[in-house]
Amino acid sequence: MSIKVTVLKNEIDERGGSFKNDAGENVEYTTRKQKAKLETGGFAYPFDVRLDKGQPGYPEGEYELDVESMLQVNKGVASLSKFTVLRMAPKVASRPAAQA
Repeated sequence: MSIKVTVLKNEIDERGGSFKNDAGENVEYTTRKQKAKLETGGFAYPFDVRLDKGQPGYPEGEYELDVESMLQVNKGVASLSKFTVLRMAPKVASRPAAQA
């Protein structure tokens, strides 16, 4: 199964702030994301490509969600990283026009 992701904008939306954790300590955070759409099962959905600190953004274009690279296993439980990993979508070879 392939999950297509189209990055719609080169720009990275970066926001920061702070919050108090359970111990009452102030924690600073920064989120970085790009606008995209995710396509699977014949439907398209708005999708934010979440980037790790210092991770370069993806150029506009078509990619596949690299689930294998995002997979984390801890104590027998599988989960996906909160940071998105994309790989270039394979190019579809164009068919030559039929000869008349």
